[in-house]
Amino acid sequence: MEREFFFFTEMGYTAYPQDEAREMGYNNLMFPNEHFSPEKAQELYGMYFDELQYCTEAGFDGVMINEHHNNPLCMMPSVNVIGSVLASRTKQGKIVFLGNVLPIHDNPLRVAEEIAMIDILSGGRVVCGFVRGIGQESMATNTNPLYNRERFDEAHNVIVDAWTKPGPFRYEGKHYHYRVVNPWV
Repeated sequence: MEREFFFFTEMGYTAYPQDEAREMGYNNLMFPNEHFSPEKAQELYGMYFDELQYCTEAGFDGVMINEHHNNPLCMMPSVNVIGSVLASRTKQGKIVFLGNVLPIHDNPLRVAEEIAMIDILSGGRVVCGFVRGIGQESMATNTNPLYNRERFDEAHNVIVDAWTKPGPFRYEGKHYHYRVVNPWV
């Protein structure tokens, strides 16, 4: 078995008062966003993307990205947006998606199309994973955690079908309904 080495970062936002964060909890949804600065975020994104690009050039087998919502520990609310930037900025190495949080998405067909497009733009370097997320993701997006597993399973089915079944076809599920599934990417 050949080992592969990947670089991973949460792309944390670090320009906030550490004392207050420590007191409230760094991963607290209620930590106020008044401490956010778009200028500082732009600087941090530049640094993180440079770092990820350098890792692929330095010999890592790829980079891993994920998504979280409403807290300073992760400035990646959309793994697909981050993945598309990496597809453009890097020329080698895998881009490993450690998860679109499927239960919070209302349109898994769009998720399938976006990932397929990013894979094409990257030259086939995307490795795709999906996650259910944690309670924080459900709270942040107002999705009912009771249906988390159901929505994950059904969204995953929609995506796999979109990538593997010849279209057009119809999809009727409990949470997702499509009159026509016929992606061209």
